[in-house]
Amino acid sequence: MPRVGDMPDGARLIAVLGGLPTITGAPQLGSESQILPFQSVGDNALLGAESSSGFFLRRGTLDRRAAELLERVGLDIAPGRPALDLDTVDRRIVELARALARAPETILVDDRQSRFTSAETERWLRALRRAAISARILVSVEGLADLHQAAESVDLVAVVRDGVVVDWAQPADAARLAESLVPSEPSAARPDRVLGPIVLELRGVSVSHPVRRERLAVEKVTLTVRSGEIVGFGSAQDLVLGIFGASTGGAVTGEIRLDGQPADLSSVDRAIAARVLFISEHPPTYDIGLIGGIPTSVSGTSLARLARLGIIDKRREYIPRRAPSMLLEAIPGAASRPSTSDLNEVLAGWVAQPPRVAILTEPFSGLTPTETGERRELIEALAAAGVAVLVEATDALQLVGLCDRILLQTGTRLETELRGDDASARGLIAHRLRTHLQR
Repeated sequence: MPRVGDMPDGARLIAVLGGLPTITGAPQLGSESQILPFQSVGDNALLGAESSSGFFLRRGTLDRRAAELLERVGLDIAPGRPALDLDTVDRRIVELARALARAPETILVDDRQSRFTSAETERWLRALRRAAISARILVSVEGLADLHQAAESVDLVAVVRDGVVVDWAQPADAARLAESLVPSEPSAARPDRVLGPIVLELRGVSVSHPVRRERLAVEKVTLTVRSGEIVGFGSAQDLVLGIFGASTGGAVTGEIRLDGQPADLSSVDRAIAARVLFISEHPPTYDIGLIGGIPTSVSGTSLARLARLGIIDKRREYIPRRAPSMLLEAIPGAASRPSTSDLNEVLAGWVAQPPRVAILTEPFSGLTPTETGERRELIEALAAAGVAVLVEATDALQLVGLCDRILLQTGTRLETELRGDDASARGLIAHRLRTHLQR
């Protein structure tokens, strides 16, 4: 039975699988930066905590408090330095210092969408370990490999279901954790398929962030996809959208080939002309705040265009959302996703007139079991028609039983490929419990 209840007092830095638990009053670091770029580092570290010691404090007193907070997270930066000079990791570390300013017992950190390089991950992990001296820190990750050297770096691994910790164990106790993570019902076996020649080939393809072009969201991907093959991607939307006309808005480098020949898929129109098609239950968007008093979400290409025009703040960290903003959902007629029946109708049309490559993201999100079965049948019909099919989902377990192989992204790289029996629920769980990256 799962061990529900208080975790050991000695566990200070805890990796969490299954999402963050609900803990009332605990400060939370989300995936999108909340740093104010035109304020100082010290002002950002003390944001929301200034009133605890009175309003009329001298600048020197505030700077000393900020310096003490920065020391607790191991960040050797002067409090007076402008926050806009910081890189992505240091901004996140300043947010961690801000959370400590409230003297909490627990801090919640959502790292599931972090796209740190290996060196950046090590810096971030050192800061978390330093901060864990002052407060218990729960870090939500897709897999333990997201925290490099996790077996040596975290004290405990917790499993969360529906916002509640249902089990916990030491990182090395993979059997215990797998028992809690594996779905209760076995997944259906993947049907055998006859694969044709290579349709899509990627050679060293990288995709950058739409605004901060110096940061790569995915780097140096090399792979091939055959006619009639269904390839699944776990948490790799930047790659699949980069293939479809660079529609992340970021720069796409490397070579993409179709049927053995170089292909120009540098715009959505060119991708469609080449019969490379895309559809999604939840097209990713970016929240950019209020324009004319209305909460606004835009696509990656629109975000990049607004950045070039200087309409939005380029220094802000923009993170793609998988579903419409809750504020937008409250506005009549503002829904940005196709209906289930409309999407199925599009897929049926693709079966009748097959494209060369079909790309789908989040194809099962929000569907009932019956709707999921219908959607799977349509995707399998695409493969049977000779289409090279790419299916991407945040929850890679949705891809089990459908895909010939599943590729999983960790940080900025596709680090793992699961085939055969490994492309199963248990294979995915084993990957999530692996504590070191494959190199």
